Amino acid sequence: MSSTSKYIIEVKIDVIKTLKLLGITAGALTAIGLGTYYIHQRIQRSKRVILRDEVKHVLEPFELTDEQLRRVMANLNTEMINSLKSDGDIDKNDLGMFPTYVHRGPNGQETGEYLVVDLGGSNFRVSHVVIEGRNRINLKNKIFLIPHSLLLGEGERLFDYIAECLQRFIDDNGLNLNKPVDYTFDLAFTFSFPCNQTSLSQATLVSWTKGFSCTGVVGHDVVLMLQQAIDRRKSLKIQVVALVNDTVGTLMACSSIYRDCKVGVILGTGTNACYFENIENVPKWTGVRNQTTKQVVINTEWGALGKHACLDFIRTSIDRELDESSLTPNQQVFEKMISALYLGEIVRLIIVDLVQRSILLPGRMHKSPSLGRDYNIFLSLRGSFYAKHVADIECDTTEDLSVTSLILTSIGIQEPSYDDCYIIREVCKTVSLRASRLAAAAIAVLVNRVNLPSVTVGIDGTLFRHHGKFKKNLTRTLSRLVPRTHRLVLSEDGSSKGSALVAAVHRYTNEIATSS
Repeated sequence: MSSTSKYIIEVKIDVIKTLKLLGITAGALTAIGLGTYYIHQRIQRSKRVILRDEVKHVLEPFELTDEQLRRVMANLNTEMINSLKSDGDIDKNDLGMFPTYVHRGPNGQETGEYLVVDLGGSNFRVSHVVIEGRNRINLKNKIFLIPHSLLLGEGERLFDYIAECLQRFIDDNGLNLNKPVDYTFDLAFTFSFPCNQTSLSQATLVSWTKGFSCTGVVGHDVVLMLQQAIDRRKSLKIQVVALVNDTVGTLMACSSIYRDCKVGVILGTGTNACYFENIENVPKWTGVRNQTTKQVVINTEWGALGKHACLDFIRTSIDRELDESSLTPNQQVFEKMISALYLGEIVRLIIVDLVQRSILLPGRMHKSPSLGRDYNIFLSLRGSFYAKHVADIECDTTEDLSVTSLILTSIGIQEPSYDDCYIIREVCKTVSLRASRLAAAAIAVLVNRVNLPSVTVGIDGTLFRHHGKFKKNLTRTLSRLVPRTHRLVLSEDGSSKGSALVAAVHRYTNEIATSS
């Protein structure tokens, strides 16, 4: 018998004894109906107190203190310093800390016409961007679906398909009309996978993520592979001039408006960040060192933090269970705590734990003959609870929690009680809050490393754009962790506008160097 059941029985006995002392008989109570009502209300109140105490015990490991967040900051900073010294060996260090060969933001003098290919998921986008000076940027784009077979097949076929789509995009939009015969488009390649760059237009793929596993690409120069695919189509006149991580595009798009934007962050399906670092702090830097090249944007790949146990002090049993059942055990540990891809699964696993403790959903399940326990198809399917569910439930302010009830019903939990809805909302709030606070701690490290009186952080991604109270909680936590002035700004069109700006800055810099 559970502790809750024992307590309820004790409450019933206490109430009956009290009524007898008052000289009220059971028959009289039955006649007027007061006893049943009184007992029911007392039991329900007592039960809720117990349930919420037990739930609090389960959720407590997810509730991080500022002291723990500052320890996360210290560990992240240490890992960054160590990785800036090394050659980006992910077997030795948590973080890649890859130099991107982007040395400054736009100054408003950049102009030109550019193509952008943005590859980072099962779709990719081709954009045509025309830059006519500060804040005067026009773009058109089209999204192409990548057949599943290309995600898993030979890498050369994937790049040939991208080149084919580039040809279609140019033809459909008449981009070659009124162009000289020998006109060549400059193209920026937004590539959201870990790469070790050796120049702005040379980058070796370290590993595939996000469901890609094309052969013959890891360890090879992805810029060269795209260029070769383009060159195989004789009618295409395109030169790939820059490889851009999506975080760098986010930073550049924001810095075209805010000159003090020195940090770019992605908080969405995955998470990553980049920032301007002084080259003197990058021992592994092998590029140019002179008076005009004092900084370089570093792609941190911070989602990998924790691979060598520096986050073990805040990892819960739920985090470990999620990691062990994932496609990438002991990788992207930090990302698995805060990104949209995993938030729903963390909540689902907590709900499963509460059900198994007989705290949640009593009577709303049915017995499985094979498992011999309560079972629900939702609870058995990994990835069946989404970040959108977490956000919508977290923001449910209806008096009867009807929004939460509707969501739970839609995923197969029949007639959830008010207590069920209340508890699940608390779970969603707790998991979401932890994610936002960890993101704030990581951003705080980058703001401190930039070390300017005022810093703007450009951020993109579904968590920051759309997820409930995530932005509010992140902002509040960051203000406590960072004393200096900072500003969080939603960065628009980073993967297209921002990447085109990288190419434009590169062209402008070369033109200035040539003319002098």
